[in-house]
Amino acid sequence: MSSILNTYSVHFKCLKVGKHTFNFEIDNKFFEAFEESEIKQGKVNVDVILNRQSLMLDFLISIEGQVEVTCDRCLEGFDLPISYEGSLYVKFGESRSDEGEEIIILTNDDSEINISQYIYESICLSLPIQRYHGMNGTKSKCNKEMIKKLKSLLSNSPKKEESEEVDPRWNKLKDIELN
Repeated sequence: MSSILNTYSVHFKCLKVGKHTFNFEIDNKFFEAFEESEIKQGKVNVDVILNRQSLMLDFLISIEGQVEVTCDRCLEGFDLPISYEGSLYVKFGESRSDEGEEIIILTNDDSEINISQYIYESICLSLPIQRYHGMNGTKSKCNKEMIKKLKSLLSNSPKKEESEEVDPRWNKLKDIELN
């Protein structure tokens, strides 16, 4: 694990039962720690409310900020606002495991949990499937030269042969008059 990701560890063993708040600032170094990440730049604020109970930890995680993504239309980068709210539950057992997307089991000997992977995955889940300039109702700032090139490529693409033979039985349907 990258040393920058150690910043996102929550030491819970010494905390009293009750609610505790944490705040994490995420910048480009965070995204660089995830080598395969499509996000390379961003500025994100993460607020964490930890409700420590005797047998369980309940995290409420709120994420707000912006990340740089690639426009699906012109392939240029742009800043996209993101927002996410989710919960992470930590239970204690004999051995460590992930019980699902939102449940983690730690051993009774563990004293901290690193939530960097959960934060990263939550940011990725907050991204829309399609990403393009102007998607939030603002005026599109797509690279006009790239759009022209793409349009010319599409207009010069080979067209389907219009002289393909059609089964003569279908031609009979053309003679039907509809009222």
